[in-house]
Amino acid sequence: MITTAQIRTDAVSTGDRREALLDEWVDLGRQLAALEARRVEVLAERFALQRDEGGEGVICSSMVQRSVFAEFAAAGRVSPGTIEQQFCIAVALSSRFHGTLQALREGRISRRHAEVIVAAAPTAPDGADDGATLVAAYEHDVLPYACTSTAARTRVHALAVAASLCPVTMEEAHREAFAERELSRRPTADGLAQLILTTSEIFVNAIFDRASAAAREMADERTMDQRRADFVTDLLLAADPTALFGTSIEAIRPVVQVTIAATTLAGLDDSMAALDGTGPLHPDLAREFAGHAASFTRLFIDPAGMVTNVDTYVPSSRMKKYLRARDQHCRFPGCRRAITRTEIDHSFDHALGGRTALDNLACLCTSHHPLKHPDIDARHRWRVRQQPEGTVIWTSPSGREYIDHPEPRVMFIPSGGGTLE
Repeated sequence: MITTAQIRTDAVSTGDRREALLDEWVDLGRQLAALEARRVEVLAERFALQRDEGGEGVICSSMVQRSVFAEFAAAGRVSPGTIEQQFCIAVALSSRFHGTLQALREGRISRRHAEVIVAAAPTAPDGADDGATLVAAYEHDVLPYACTSTAARTRVHALAVAASLCPVTMEEAHREAFAERELSRRPTADGLAQLILTTSEIFVNAIFDRASAAAREMADERTMDQRRADFVTDLLLAADPTALFGTSIEAIRPVVQVTIAATTLAGLDDSMAALDGTGPLHPDLAREFAGHAASFTRLFIDPAGMVTNVDTYVPSSRMKKYLRARDQHCRFPGCRRAITRTEIDHSFDHALGGRTALDNLACLCTSHHPLKHPDIDARHRWRVRQQPEGTVIWTSPSGREYIDHPEPRVMFIPSGGGTLE
């Protein structure tokens, strides 16, 4: 016979084991990060050695480097392109991003975080120093954020910080990158192929948003991915291009949030704008979108970059506008589901007396919203509470707390000054 005491003991043992497995998994992640840091140091040291082996002439040096890359690619069973990228990141971390490498060594960030930080870093303007001052300022802002957030969120924040530190070079980079837009194709398998559109990120997001909205209206047996693909195919093959050519901005009607300084909107400076939840946006593109916007929402931002208030001419939607401006994406820790795919939810259940107030509301996607639903078994239910400034604190079924802070707005410096020279 199984007694009540035995059942209780088994439940405690199972709970302890769940906790132990979670702790072990987190600890293994730290150990892996430390090993990845050592791999970075090994590649950086090998790169330094190959410079001494380069011999005379550019061609000889290039062949030595190619040989080194080929050997590591063969030994690691990775492509030459992958190993070349790893060498580049290793050299950058070892020579310039010392704080990032130390954080990786200590397991405070993952290798993916480190790669994102290096890739999004600003480029020192011509005539500046070796970039050490710029990198130090960049890491000072980005690293603390990376240690408490996901790599995907870190990328967005890092791009915004880079644009604020070096707006002129960022604007030039966006302008040059946009000139590389293209449409290409690549066969895959079994009669399928990929159509690859490379253009401004805001256009890609808008296209995907429009296709998703159309797909949700098609209630049939196809998956969302299939419906999106079929919609875009039909649109491209059946639409009259003469009706859209040259008017792509006027044709876009998805819900996107672009933050642009009033001075930039007025043409007084060329500071970068921001596509909320994605990253910097070229000011010319932002101004063009603003010219076709149906309405504006004025944001009041404190020195830390947090939205404190929203001024609109539509009081009935003021709270919704404020919350969407503040949250930018789903507020479950690590989730970056777009704000257009979220619902405004009471942190403390309205049915239990929760107030419909700004400090009790947050945007949650349909995947994470149900996790706190009272119908879920208490063993699997998450609990959530919110601080007055918008910080959302989630408590897991095991009792652990995970904190999600509202995203700070990075202040973009006018192009006329403020660059590190």
